[in-house]
Amino acid sequence: MKRLMILLSLFCAAGLLFAAAEPVVELQLNHIGSLADSGTEITTTYGMQSAASISLKSPNTGNVRGDVAFTLAYPETPDLLTIDRAYLRARFPKFRLTMGKTRTGWGDGVLFNAADLLFGSTGTAGVDLSAAELRSDTRWLTGVNIPLGPFRFIETLVIAPENFEPKDTEAGIRLYTTIDSVKLELGGAYRADNRDDTNTGKVFTPYAALQGHLGVDWYAASSVNIAYPADQISDELRDSWIISAGAYHMITVGYQGMLTARLEALVHPFGNWQQSDDDLSYGLYLYPEVVYTPDDTWSFLLRSIISPIDASAQITAGATWQVMQGFTLHGYATIHAGEAGDTFVWQSTQSSASLILGASWIY
Repeated sequence: MKRLMILLSLFCAAGLLFAAAEPVVELQLNHIGSLADSGTEITTTYGMQSAASISLKSPNTGNVRGDVAFTLAYPETPDLLTIDRAYLRARFPKFRLTMGKTRTGWGDGVLFNAADLLFGSTGTAGVDLSAAELRSDTRWLTGVNIPLGPFRFIETLVIAPENFEPKDTEAGIRLYTTIDSVKLELGGAYRADNRDDTNTGKVFTPYAALQGHLGVDWYAASSVNIAYPADQISDELRDSWIISAGAYHMITVGYQGMLTARLEALVHPFGNWQQSDDDLSYGLYLYPEVVYTPDDTWSFLLRSIISPIDASAQITAGATWQVMQGFTLHGYATIHAGEAGDTFVWQSTQSSASLILGASWIY
């Protein structure tokens, strides 16, 4: 009853705030099976998973715009009702204001992005390679964007702590500009040092990011933590320095076909560059992606997260078929290829391989 009342309240509030908005609903229905090979026995699981995402976006006119989106999921993961977005953007003569739960894009990168300081785009654990967006986390924030000219602005962000502790507030600032045809970003963030579960202190993290085109679209970014007190600075600089880089290219194939290829890399210069059973903080990870769309209805993809140092990988292959009127059939298969002690292992009590077959409908 409590969840029903919350849901009804959301519908009523959204209806009042977005009376002129037309709801967009995406229904996901999936059969999910997985296999886990522990080395001594093989266990299998099977079930059905469903999710209904509802978005109420304001008309694309005027100086104030907003979006409210939430998802109802079964089974509860971890809650039945999840607020995906709930924000407004207001345009003033001298600045732009953003308030609510949303996501901002600092730097570039589909999976690896060293400039994405406040949302995090460097981890490899728990990534769903079958998802339409690999990085889609949102946070409650307030942002101010001050234009400085064509393709130039300064942006500041304040992220409110979910535990209502002032000491856990995070903030960031960046300068966005262009030099000839190259995009340049410079900025930094005051944030939690969450590289591992034992370090919960705060650090200031400056970053720099570039993006341009030279035969292919390319992008790169680098960031490093500056900690305090002073006796921790050298260790923090060494352990936290990361570099991300990527390239993206599209090729026309045949009459209607399109082949897109992407390769991203995440580098920890002072990480472990030799295979180890104890320290899996390796110095290099790769994300290759290939998508082939022969026409307007079919799409085939191959994605992988590769740990070259221990020669292990998480690999996902999939296909989608847009049948009619927003109705799509899809299928994805994922395997972990690696030995015991590797980053991605086949022998696991969780999942060694999985298969998703399902449908989605947007209306």
